[in-house]
Amino acid sequence: MRNTDGHSIGIDLGAEAVRAAVVSPGAGQGRPAVTVNGLGAVALPRGAVVAGVVADPAAVTAALSSLWADNRFECRRVVLGVANQQVVVRPLTMPALPEEQLRRALPFQAREVLPLPVDEAVCDFVALHTDEAAGTIAGLLVAAPRAPIATAVRAVEAAGLHVARVDLSAFGALRALADDQLTVQAVVDIGASLTNIAVHDHAVPSVVRVVTRGGQEITDALVTRGGMDPEPAEDAKRQVGVTGADAAVSALVQQALRPLVAEIRSSIQYFQAAHPGSQVQRVALTGGGAELPGLEAELTRQLGIETARVPALLHVTNRDPDAADPAERTASAVAVGLAIGAAA
Repeated sequence: MRNTDGHSIGIDLGAEAVRAAVVSPGAGQGRPAVTVNGLGAVALPRGAVVAGVVADPAAVTAALSSLWADNRFECRRVVLGVANQQVVVRPLTMPALPEEQLRRALPFQAREVLPLPVDEAVCDFVALHTDEAAGTIAGLLVAAPRAPIATAVRAVEAAGLHVARVDLSAFGALRALADDQLTVQAVVDIGASLTNIAVHDHAVPSVVRVVTRGGQEITDALVTRGGMDPEPAEDAKRQVGVTGADAAVSALVQQALRPLVAEIRSSIQYFQAAHPGSQVQRVALTGGGAELPGLEAELTRQLGIETARVPALLHVTNRDPDAADPAERTASAVAVGLAIGAAA
C-alpha cells in the first residue's frame, strides 16, 4: 500500500471536497509515529458526492487531478475511504483457518448477518482474538455495497491514481483521533451530509455507524424554517452556531441538531448496553461540521460526557496539531487516518 518512496496516501471523498494526506512512518518518544509530507483539498460541486456515494464521477476525477497538480504530489498509490449508510460492522466469530481459506469461508459466515445479498457486497474480516482451545477467531465483519465502491474506485483511477486498498472512513477517523490514554472513547466525524460514529474500547472499534446527518441539515433548516437564503443561512450557522448572539438563529440550530445528537447518544448507549460497566470517557469531534460554534459545550451538556474537537494531526510528529496554518487546521482526519493505517 506504500509508494516506492515509502509514503502512504489517504483520500477522503466528501460532499464538499476531495482531500488527501501524504504520510510516512517514523518514530516519536520511543513509539511508532508518522510524519506528514503533504496535505491538500479541492472543492467539489454540490451533488458530486451524495451521502458518501459518488454521483458525478467526472467531477470527482477532475477534482483529484487538480489536487495532485496543485500540490505537486508525485505518488500514485492511494488508500480510498468509503462511507455510506449501508456500511456494516458486526462482531463475527470465524473458524481458525489459514488466511486464504478464511477469506473463502467469509461469505458463507457473513450471509446470516448482512442486510444485503453477499454477491452485492465487499466483505472483509478484521481478526481480533484467537481462541486456540476452541479453534475460533473473534473479530469484526466489515461489509459495504459493491456498486458504490466500484464507482468511486473508477473515478479515482481515472485521475491516474491506483487504489491499493479500500478502507472505512470511520476507521480512518478513529486512527487519527484515538487517544491511547483513554480506555473507551467515541470518535465522531461530522461532514456535510454524513456522520461517522466509532466507539472504541482499548483502540478496538466496538460500535461503528454511518448516519445520513450532518452540517448541511442545519443550513437547510435555517432556509426552510428561518426563511433565509442558502448563503446567508450557511454564514449564520458558522457565525452564530448553537449559543450565539442571535437567539432566533441559535434556537433553529439547536432544533436542527437534535436528530444528530440522538444518533450519537444511541450509539453510546448501544455500546454501554453491550459492555456493562464500561463508560465512554470522551467524545472526540472532527470534520467540517464539528466547527459549529458552541457544539462541544452543547454535546457535553446533553450527553453528560466531556466532548472536545480534536485536531486531525494529533498523532503526527512533524506538525503542530494546533497550528494556525489553515491547511493543517482543516486537514481531514479521515484522509490522515487512512494514510496512517497504510503506513503502519
